[in-house]
Amino acid sequence: METTRYSVPFSPLQERIAREAPQLSAALNHLLQAMGASDFEKYINSLSALKKVDDHLLLITKKEMYRSVLTGRFLPVIKECFAVKFVRIVSQ
Repeated sequence: METTRYSVPFSPLQERIAREAPQLSAALNHLLQAMGASDFEKYINSLSALKKVDDHLLLITKKEMYRSVLTGRFLPVIKECFAVKFVRIVSQ
């Protein structure tokens, strides 16, 4: 039996959020303004996933280095923009 494989091209996080979780778009735009376009593109728009449940936020990045930068430089602003108390950032 032959297995069919296909790939889905990566789309920036902003596009996926606008489609799948538009209620988070305002917070994401606030984060863009707070971080600046360059850092936002590099560290946020490249995320594999962003999920918010109540006052918890989960970010999944593809690079451990990006996880370290987000945790070290941007954690307070991420919490503020998404109005959450807890942020978990993991790398794949």
